[in-house]
Amino acid sequence: MEIRLGYVSTALALFNNTPSSTFTYKRFSALPRDEAMERLLDVGRSNLEALKRILYYNAAYGVRLFRLSSALIPLATHPDVTVDVREQFGERLEELGAFARAEGMRLSMHPNQFTLLNGSDSVVAAAIRDLEYHAAILECMGMDASHPINIHIGGVYGDKPSAITRLYEQLPLVPERIRSRLTFENDDKTYTLEETLDVCETVGCPMMLDLHHDFCNPSPAPALDYLPRIAATWGERPMKMHVSSPKSEQEFRSHADDVEPGPLLDFLKGCLEFGLPRIDVMVEAKRKDLACFKLVEALAAVRGIRRVDGAVLQWGKKG
Repeated sequence: MEIRLGYVSTALALFNNTPSSTFTYKRFSALPRDEAMERLLDVGRSNLEALKRILYYNAAYGVRLFRLSSALIPLATHPDVTVDVREQFGERLEELGAFARAEGMRLSMHPNQFTLLNGSDSVVAAAIRDLEYHAAILECMGMDASHPINIHIGGVYGDKPSAITRLYEQLPLVPERIRSRLTFENDDKTYTLEETLDVCETVGCPMMLDLHHDFCNPSPAPALDYLPRIAATWGERPMKMHVSSPKSEQEFRSHADDVEPGPLLDFLKGCLEFGLPRIDVMVEAKRKDLACFKLVEALAAVRGIRRVDGAVLQWGKKG
């Protein structure tokens, strides 16, 4: 079984290099519109240049899994601003995507917690605008549907069954080209692994398992018991999951600097026994790339697991 590990948004090993520089609406609105727009676009260009350095770093150090920052283009979905990602940044994104594809990288995006498809009409409209933005980035990069956009089911609004029904009713409003790359993730407070999996099977979207969230908000059975069903939602695409560790007993929902390998190792052993050919593991830790490599080293120290690239492992015989 092949295990690919990756990290989120930015590489701490690269000095003074962020792909998430901001340009606030307050600053934007204080300037003449033409000047404000040009400054905003400059920030976007700077962020994409930072992303380029991260992708080159990933290629050099054997990282084949990476989540792009949602803040690449500031104010892109603000109703009073609106940035045409394809027109303004299409060429740059195409170049970055060509490089990522040539290096065998799997990219993803994860809109913030306000991107909800089961809220009010205005909330859903804003969510679709946000999904259009995320999809435009991946599409301009030439990434197919195996490069997902991950979201949560949404709020409960005092009535969980009705909230899920509203998701079913609103999901068809999302264009098919975007819906084809959506994944749904279990969360740490409301929708459990089992509930999220039921939704994913109903709507035909892959389920993004988060082990830490399952610890915070457990289902009736252990995560491994659901593995055959979770894997089936991915079809021909490699299964992908999230891993992190609690910051402390008191702040157990917050992410720690690094990842304790034990719970992940137990789950990966189950994946191996199940016969999964490959699994992609997104490290959600405060130390980003440094935590990712630390986890790779811990896993590679286990008998039977060998490191075949910087952040790629092989457990057992290939295939």
